[in-house]
Amino acid sequence: MSNCNALFGRLQTQHLAVNNLIQWGDHLSVEDAAIDAQHKAIFDLGASVYESWRGGGGVEVLRPAVDKLANLLPAHFAFEERMLTDIGYEDLAQHMAEHRGMLDELGSMQERFHSFEDGHESPGGSLLAPGWPIMQFLLGFTVGHVMSSDMSYCQTLIASRVGVRGNA
Repeated sequence: MSNCNALFGRLQTQHLAVNNLIQWGDHLSVEDAAIDAQHKAIFDLGASVYESWRGGGGVEVLRPAVDKLANLLPAHFAFEERMLTDIGYEDLAQHMAEHRGMLDELGSMQERFHSFEDGHESPGGSLLAPGWPIMQFLLGFTVGHVMSSDMSYCQTLIASRVGVRGNA
């Protein structure tokens, strides 16, 4: 018998800690200290928002953190895109399009958070609950974007540094 509110087997989504799904570590490093720090800050903020919801925090608690995430992410993407332009990353247009898609997704999530009245969000554990899209976004950012798309520019970044050192 299946449980419609379960994400993984019989576990309720609200009972899953983000750190049980993914751990931040060197395996997520793109070999750039500034970008790695930004990625970790975004992950930590997203995890904090999700964990606040998991702990019973309502939309009135989560909304300011989602707003902070909506300010942090565009700044990170702009920084990363400048760096990728500087190193001549050949898949920059595709990478930027992915960034725009993530920003659109985050904007929709932010609008949804602002449409809820305080204390009147969906019940915890429901796939419609406010913490669920945060967890999806966070996993999409780390597993989908950082581990896939961002890792694709690592070699270009490393090669650009070797070229700079070789010319010095």
